[in-house]
Amino acid sequence: PAILISWNQQLDLPVYGNFVSRTIGIICGGIGLISTLLIVNEHFKTGRVTPVAVEKPLKFIVKGVYCYSRNPMYITIILTFFGGWLFFGHFLLLVYVLLAFPVLHVFIIYKEEPELKKIFGKEYLDYLKRVPRWL
Repeated sequence: PAILISWNQQLDLPVYGNFVSRTIGIICGGIGLISTLLIVNEHFKTGRVTPVAVEKPLKFIVKGVYCYSRNPMYITIILTFFGGWLFFGHFLLLVYVLLAFPVLHVFIIYKEEPELKKIFGKEYLDYLKRVPRWL
């Protein structure tokens, strides 16, 4: 995001914001960041060493926020970046947030979910039926 802010300034692109948007940005960013850290902690507690999708998962987490969303960490990261856009107001941060969601969505559907189906089989297929991808 720091690079995007720099580019935004160099290209003289719009910067939006006022007290209200910055306040909402702090709230959204704070909730997103704290939630992300709590989810990362849950991954470590359950023995899944990494919460990111670069390694194959060791364990399948179905408790806590994973009862309500299959991808809570992605949601909280998007919320954090959305809060960053509201706080800083740089146009390119908004573009980043708007592009991040569809990119993550495609990644989840075509890369992450098929791998989890192979690794966890029926247990994961049942989970797909019970819990929505997002909210």
